[in-house]
Amino acid sequence: MDALALLGNRINAVNSTMHRLAGDVAGLDLSEPIAFGTSPLGLTLWHLPRTQDWLVNTSIRGVPEVADEFGVAALPSVEEFGYGTGLSAADARAAAERVDLDDLIAYSDAVALTISRWLATLAEPDLDGVPEFAKHQYTRPAYCTPEALAEVEHLDGLTIGELMLRPAVSHVFAHVGEIELLVQLVRH
Repeated sequence: MDALALLGNRINAVNSTMHRLAGDVAGLDLSEPIAFGTSPLGLTLWHLPRTQDWLVNTSIRGVPEVADEFGVAALPSVEEFGYGTGLSAADARAAAERVDLDDLIAYSDAVALTISRWLATLAEPDLDGVPEFAKHQYTRPAYCTPEALAEVEHLDGLTIGELMLRPAVSHVFAHVGEIELLVQLVRH
């Protein structure tokens, strides 16, 4: 399997996992943290496709995000909550309260489709390109707060391939494990 096919496979795997997780959390309170020091499930779930949308469309490509076109009122405001990083506990709860699972799944599907279509336009050498990551963080006020910038400053200078493997896939799957553990805790 070539690198682009592998990335496409992982993006689709994240989206499939989102569908499963939505079923796993159905009926749970998505707005309150389950364990001390964790984010509410709703915020973390929303953060998964938001991370991919922000990373690929804003940080790498420098184009409008799927969230800009999606226009769903039943999801957290991108202008207010960015992509769910660097938020206070109160803002995390406020964002989580706005998550509707059906709308979140539709958004996740749209993000996965957009990324898959973009990957299909690339050749493997394109993965070695270095985007203007730091510059692109200043496209929205919510992306360039000191708290949000501190969370992503280590990503500046990475190649497209590294960014796709790290935040778009590995980071997201780390949160999947977190969600699965928290669901087990609350259900048992």
